[in-house]
Amino acid sequence: MPRLPRIGILGFGIILTASATMTFGGEPRSQSLATNQRYPHKSVARQEFGGGATSYWLFEPADPKPESAPVVVFNHGWLAVNPGAYGAWIDHLVRSGHIVIYPRYQTDLATLPSDFLANALIAIHDAFDVLETSPKHIRPDRERFALIGHSAGGNLSAQIAAVAREHGLPFPRAVIAMMPGQVQTIRGPSLAEIPATTLLVVTAAEDDLIVGDARARQIFAGATSIPNERKKFVLYLSDLHGSPKLIADHLAPTAAFPGFDTGDGVLSDLQMNRAQLNVFDYAGFWRLADITLAAGFSGKTLDEATNRGELFRHLGYWSDGRVVARPIVGDDLSAIPRVFLTNGLRLIKLGAKDTLTSSETVQK
Repeated sequence: MPRLPRIGILGFGIILTASATMTFGGEPRSQSLATNQRYPHKSVARQEFGGGATSYWLFEPADPKPESAPVVVFNHGWLAVNPGAYGAWIDHLVRSGHIVIYPRYQTDLATLPSDFLANALIAIHDAFDVLETSPKHIRPDRERFALIGHSAGGNLSAQIAAVAREHGLPFPRAVIAMMPGQVQTIRGPSLAEIPATTLLVVTAAEDDLIVGDARARQIFAGATSIPNERKKFVLYLSDLHGSPKLIADHLAPTAAFPGFDTGDGVLSDLQMNRAQLNVFDYAGFWRLADITLAAGFSGKTLDEATNRGELFRHLGYWSDGRVVARPIVGDDLSAIPRVFLTNGLRLIKLGAKDTLTSSETVQK
């Protein structure tokens, strides 16, 4: 009989109300968000501003509408300009009480990667101006500002954190870089400039054939000002035990929500169809972000908030009681297996006990 993951109770907080349908025998039902979620806000207000590569979407909690709220910048992956591809996560963040800024930062393939950072900064500044001056919008809490990004957006989030202060942006309390990658090698800002009190979480995925873990490791190692108790590296592992199978690949953080589907982007239909919601989302990525944001906004370290990373490892159980494959979490990169090593255009997959035997130079 096929098996579905179910959620345990360790440290879940609000995410517990967004668990998968639990199964205790009989035929499992489809994996989806529960219909009885108890978010503090019942709906989301959204509006697009600007045009071209410096445009952005603004998502605000509503019903009830708060006077002020923390701000999360959500940076999409390469060409994923349609917020619908990340819509389920955005909906979760906003109805949990966060304002979400979704910078476009590129129009299409013609936008140079070297312009991504400047475009995003323009969009974020404009969003803060709208929030702080328009009577129609929620006032942003500048003391609670964070960045989440996936793929190229994960790399971009780390870069924004490094230049936030010099560009007049709020102090970044947390940065979450999911499977970060670079479209091309360009010289960006020094990641050593990310403030020492920022919380940093960088993730990679066992079966990521797109970017591997090279840039993730560079970001984690490059943020030298951040002490180990304030940063964690998380390596997600695939689990083929039940059905649907949990594949830790590059697109795992996407989770479509048709209500936010704008149809934008040359790959929009493909991205929406591929962006499936599963245990990795609500028990993994969303929960990791919820814990990190709460810790960053309250002044805790990640060691304090996660029991030295242990809370990031718990993804629940399959319906037969088997533990869902737990991510490898730590702050010492030498103790985390290199899943994919980039060598030019080649990807060399290594198991935890494998070693390179060729004389080829591998990018560190």
